[in-house]
Amino acid sequence: MTHHEIFTLDARGLLCPEPVMQTKKLLDDGKFTNFRVIVDNEAAKENVCRFARNRGATIQSVESQGHIFTIAIVSENPNANYVEKEELIPCPLPTQANMLSRSVVYIGSDTMGRGDDILGAQLMRGFLRTIIDSSPLPWRVILINFGVKLTSLDQEAVEAMHVMEEKGVEILSCGTCLERFGLVDQIKVGRITNMFEVVESLNSASKIISPG
Repeated sequence: MTHHEIFTLDARGLLCPEPVMQTKKLLDDGKFTNFRVIVDNEAAKENVCRFARNRGATIQSVESQGHIFTIAIVSENPNANYVEKEELIPCPLPTQANMLSRSVVYIGSDTMGRGDDILGAQLMRGFLRTIIDSSPLPWRVILINFGVKLTSLDQEAVEAMHVMEEKGVEILSCGTCLERFGLVDQIKVGRITNMFEVVESLNSASKIISPG
């Protein structure tokens, strides 16, 4: 992370009160006085804002895109004592959709299945288009090895993943893989990730889907 980048805590898919607990850790640590928190439901958005204000922080902005909320928080005195002024709202009971929403799609190739690569490429594009209308949507799509070609060289796949991204799905491409194929500057959707985040995502996933 460069000096000008703002740290982002991605709390999408976390059940209440975990987004608040993760925000608390950041404020307690005091390493970042200017950061963002991304949540995917109204209760989490409201509670993160209330908790931050209780800690003396300022809510600089709240941006919404569908059911995704990005909260910009500024805490100039992170070690100050605080008095709770706003009660947190009760956590909603988890639904089946909530429980399944932390699924990860793990893609290791630009084709689906073995044999005919032309057919395999068509199947992979169809798979990605189908995800758009699935319920619940996956939390993240992780692409490694030849899979990173889907976020750079395959325009149909890129378009499908752009739609996913607009709906709140994170698209992550392996940085080492992009470097290996000379595609770092050609990535057209999502962001570059590393092996640590890949492992953390798989460990945190409620379900892993891997089209072979």
